[in-house]
Amino acid sequence: MGKVFVVGDKYTVSLFRMIGTEGDFIDDPYNLPDLISKLKKREDIDLILITKDMYEPIKEKIDPIIVDQRKPLITIIPSPFSESKPLDVRKMIMKALGFG
Repeated sequence: MGKVFVVGDKYTVSLFRMIGTEGDFIDDPYNLPDLISKLKKREDIDLILITKDMYEPIKEKIDPIIVDQRKPLITIIPSPFSESKPLDVRKMIMKALGFG
């Protein structure tokens, strides 16, 4: 089983690091595509978690990367600063399988 890598604000990344997850915090969301390109080359990462506040400003650039990406799987997660709403797990699974 591969590693999980978290990208987001320093608070979220720090919390994930406390449980042993690797991560990197970025201040500028426009650096995210370059970081994802670098992480895609790593064979040991199976899942990349990106906080919603990093994803939202540049989702037009990130969505094509997420759709075309098979490994590692890229998922958006809420952060302490993002507005939260209930997750539609069924929709997320269907999207991950290519049906949504």
